[in-house]
Amino acid sequence: MSIILSSILILSCGNSKTKQTVSKLPTINENTETEITVWAWNVAAKALVESAKSFNQKYPKIKVNVQEYGLAQNVYERYSVILSSGVGVPDIIQIESDYVQTFAETYPQYFFDMNGYIDIEGKVDPSKISTSYDSEGKLVSIPWDSGPVVMFYREDLFNQAGIDINSIITFEDYISAGKKLKEKFPNITMTGLPFTQDENLFRCLLVANKSYYLNNKGEITVASSKAIETLQMIKRLIDEGVAKNTINWDGGIVANKNGELASWIMGGWWGGTIKDQMPEMKGKWKIAPIPAFPDGARASSSGGAGLSITASEPIKQAAALEFIKESLMNVDNQLMMYEKYSLFPSYLPTYDDERFLKSDDYFGDDFNKILADVTKEIPNVIYASKDFAEIKNTVVSVYEDVLNNNRDIKSALEQAASQISGATGRKIVK
Repeated sequence: MSIILSSILILSCGNSKTKQTVSKLPTINENTETEITVWAWNVAAKALVESAKSFNQKYPKIKVNVQEYGLAQNVYERYSVILSSGVGVPDIIQIESDYVQTFAETYPQYFFDMNGYIDIEGKVDPSKISTSYDSEGKLVSIPWDSGPVVMFYREDLFNQAGIDINSIITFEDYISAGKKLKEKFPNITMTGLPFTQDENLFRCLLVANKSYYLNNKGEITVASSKAIETLQMIKRLIDEGVAKNTINWDGGIVANKNGELASWIMGGWWGGTIKDQMPEMKGKWKIAPIPAFPDGARASSSGGAGLSITASEPIKQAAALEFIKESLMNVDNQLMMYEKYSLFPSYLPTYDDERFLKSDDYFGDDFNKILADVTKEIPNVIYASKDFAEIKNTVVSVYEDVLNNNRDIKSALEQAASQISGATGRKIVK
């Protein structure tokens, strides 16, 4: 079996889908000899080493060279160097959904169009469809893992405070429950979030409110009525004592572990963090769909990545396609990746497998089913772009100002929209 796992140290710290011409590739079989190099990070790389085993059962003479990087940022720095120079470009690369267009539209000559070879419509997390194509309609990424956003909650605290989880449907319900909790437990707050550096909750709730930073035409919507409503609700959670400042990622873990919080709105992958950091709380944590805005969904997305083909030789492109199919559109491999590496599958057929639906030892019977049901309901409004990082940084700046300095929300978001428009030339819509 030809699998190599390399650890690399780096010294530096709506779309409009148009009909594409399908290039003809050679057919590969068990006698095909070639080598493909895959770049990924952390446990994702380890998962691909595992999926390469079943791939090599079909294609024993194709060597799969998986190179592992510690963090996404490490591999992104490397991408920028090799895609700019054209030297040492691998055949398959992992990219987070929000950053697919950043690379695919900055270096379009390297990204193979998978239209006509892999069909993702109706087969993957619906929120990942729009982030899988570039602005020209090329299918440049196949979704891998998803981050369905749910409300993790302490069932024991809710019960003691007389809070019925089924009564929390809207954010008004959530605020009322948070106040009721505070009456019973003065030292416990309903939830928390960092007030600086990270606007993840804003993005998550904005998706649930059926909006995002850009619409499907690439127009700026960060100052839309939906965006204003969403940020107003986050500020209300803080002002009414329902949410506290957890400072950063580590602070969130500490606050939850110390019993300072009764719930936490986060991607389903947070379940892996709880299991790892809080094994003593087994049986106390459950999940439920997040509260909704008046016209919103009880579902959202946080995180997830996909695989893109950057191979230039036809034989390597053909091998890369088959490797991606085997890894990401195969129920057995998707289950393996979830069970061993907590990579929640984007591939919808996985959710119907009895192995997926089995009870979770830590969270209970319905954990995976709830995550699957939420994934299917995520609004398809996540439109990323090649300037996503710049847009995000601009929003973070005004978001911090609102949460920490009581800045007027409408004017803050209008300022962000204006700055983004000036930097990108995009039109503002409200």
